[in-house]
Order: sequence, then structure tokens, then C-alpha cells
Amino acid sequence: MSQNDPAQITPKQEKFIEALLAGANLTVAASTAGIAYKTGHRWWKMPHIQVAYRDAQQTLFDAALARLCELVPDALTTLRRHINAEVEPTAATQLRAALGSIEQSVQLHKIAEMEARLHALEEQFNIRR
Repeated sequence: MSQNDPAQITPKQEKFIEALLAGANLTVAASTAGIAYKTGHRWWKMPHIQVAYRDAQQTLFDAALARLCELVPDALTTLRRHINAEVEPTAATQLRAALGSIEQSVQLHKIAEMEARLHALEEQFNIRR
């Protein structure tokens, strides 16, 4: 297997990508993978390395999002407990809660809009996921 084979990621390239995902810069990632900085810099420009990096980054994001979703029931319970509290909330607390709800609604709308645009582009260019 060649290090330039776009279909394969070598173990060293995998270590290089893992180090980058952990927040290392190119110098540290190259050292972690046991390669020279110049090699790491060259690898970083390779399309198959970029694809592998983005795929791994998406996997990490999906896992983090799944963990975050697991917290939603607890967050709702906490919110419900405070909404039903017999203590009068301050104006600042009410304002923060209202602003947070508005911000979340806006973000959800933007995400839905971007997903629709992405889907339209995928359809236009016949891209399947």
C-alpha cells in the first residue's frame, strides 16, 4: 500500500489525523506520527487526508451531539423545576431565559434552512450520502 494511495490511510497518517483532531498543530501532529514536519505538511494538502480528517471530525461531532442529546431530559427537568418554583424570578433571569429561547429558535431555523439548501445541492449534483 502506497502512502499516496487515495483509497488507503496508513497507520502513520491515521496517527497524524488523530493528533490534529486532538488539537495539535502540524509540527506536533507530525512528531506524534513519527514523521518530519515537511511530510506532515505535504500530507495535510492531500485530498484523501482532508477527507479522512473531515470524516473523523464529523464522527467526533456526531458522538458529542449524541451525548448532548442524552442530557436534554435532565435539562428539561431542571427547567421545569425552576419554571414551577415558588420563588419569584428576577427580571434578569426572565430576560436570560427569553433570550436563550429566542436564540435557540433562530439557530434551529438556520440549521433547517441550511439542511434544505444542502439537500437541494446534493440533489442538483446527484450526491448520495
